Amino acid sequence: MRGKLSFFIAIAIFVVPLILYFLAKTGKPTYRGLHHFGESIEPNGIDIKDTVFYTVPDFHFISQNGKPVTQQTFANSIYVANFFFASCKDICPKMNAKVETVYKNIIEQKFTEVKFLSITVDPENDSASVLNQYAKKFSASPEKWYFATGTKESVLKAGRGFLLPVTMEDSTVDHSQQLLLIDKENHIRGIYNGLDEVEIVRLNEEIKVLLYEYHKPKQ
Repeated sequence: MRGKLSFFIAIAIFVVPLILYFLAKTGKPTYRGLHHFGESIEPNGIDIKDTVFYTVPDFHFISQNGKPVTQQTFANSIYVANFFFASCKDICPKMNAKVETVYKNIIEQKFTEVKFLSITVDPENDSASVLNQYAKKFSASPEKWYFATGTKESVLKAGRGFLLPVTMEDSTVDHSQQLLLIDKENHIRGIYNGLDEVEIVRLNEEIKVLLYEYHKPKQ
């Protein structure tokens, strides 16, 4: 079973970029765009001419190097977002290790329009200095992969904004293991299981699809 899975993953990694390359060369709009997640407002033919897609609201955090992190930080960029906390010994290290593979792939392919945002759900313990040390485990550039902290209220608000469950009760914190792909208009374009290798492959490929959406030849 593992051999078959590896075979299909290898095929996907090889074939999908070729398809995207062909589309970029031919300029034919035959590719399938990514879905928009969240509640949308459909055109009514009067004041709403085009579909209004759900938009992630602004957020205000501090990064691992002590600088502000807001939606403006990701202006003209797409980004991958997730929630974690530094003292987690189980899911978070595994999830962020998967994110690291995507991060390294982006660096290798020199996709300058792609960034990463990891928000702690334990802001009382995860200060900027703690996150700075944590980020080093993943060789994260502070201008490319932002490990962010803030207030309890700002984290809970961000959870609602990203449509992911985040809870903090007494000493217990809980968060989703899902990764999100956010476009330049702050729309959610992909949701992925951060612990699933097949889902990580899909994330890598859909980043390329989203980039192509912005750079495809105009008709």
